[in-house]
Amino acid sequence: MIIKTIDLWTEPYKNYYECFNGAFIDGFENGKIPFNKYKIVKNCNCIIKNNRQDINISNKHNSIIFYHNENPVRLMVINKDTEIEKCINIALEQNFNDKLLKDLYKDNNIESYIVDLKENPIFNESDVSKEIDVLSCDRWNLLYNMLKGSYTEDNTHYGNYQSDKYEFIPNIEIKYDLKTDTEEFIIEHKCAFINEIRTRIIPIQENSKLTQ
Repeated sequence: MIIKTIDLWTEPYKNYYECFNGAFIDGFENGKIPFNKYKIVKNCNCIIKNNRQDINISNKHNSIIFYHNENPVRLMVINKDTEIEKCINIALEQNFNDKLLKDLYKDNNIESYIVDLKENPIFNESDVSKEIDVLSCDRWNLLYNMLKGSYTEDNTHYGNYQSDKYEFIPNIEIKYDLKTDTEEFIIEHKCAFINEIRTRIIPIQENSKLTQ
């Protein structure tokens, strides 16, 4: 299965709890259930390439794929040394509608499992110390919120609010390529918004509703 557009989350540096918190809670507003299981893929290689030397996005070496009725609906790519289980446990301890998020998962039988691909890590030439916060976008409502600083489409406080002034970059190419045990993600972007202090970029997915 080849997937060319998806709700894509990128962890900028290891153990970034806000990324996990947002990915595990977004979509549950108004009684919705955005996914019914998720797969943790360890020791994989998400190869990330871009055509700008001043934009640093390192390859990622773990991932989580969220499914709704066996269809991948959300992908999170994660750094090599992130403590995945710890970050997930923290995310599931969030309060949501007067209960813990983990109880909502339990009530809706949202299950998880682990696959270890045991691949040797592949690194690109990005400067990890200057990693930019990447918010890949595939839909209009999410874009509106991202331009205000939010990571999520739902009303949460997770985000990067360092700057709310953005420049549009029409000629940037960013490509994510990840092969798991059952699917291949090839997510391309060919334009983006970047904040004025160059800490946050919102690339637009080429094969999403945003370009149609």
